[in-house]
Amino acid sequence: MYTNNYDLLRNTWIYQEIKQQVQAEEQQRSIVEHRQALLAIVQARFPRLISLAAEVSFCLTDLDSLRDLLIKIGAARREKEVRQYLIEREKGQL
Repeated sequence: MYTNNYDLLRNTWIYQEIKQQVQAEEQQRSIVEHRQALLAIVQARFPRLISLAAEVSFCLTDLDSLRDLLIKIGAARREKEVRQYLIEREKGQL
């Protein structure tokens, strides 16, 4: 009986609206966390690129793109690689 009431509630417009809002908030939180991680990695490994990394990361609003850039920068061995990733992302080519 409780399950049926809950299922009825899940089909209401207000439930769906709240669910969408919570998902959007969670995505924003994930974007902030990924930006912080990206900047922390750049600061620790390639501090001369921190301003470029900050500029690029704050322009990214797509979580998948931000995650991809985070992985590439985290795996990079040289500053030149990181600079290239950031410049490409800045131009929208990555």
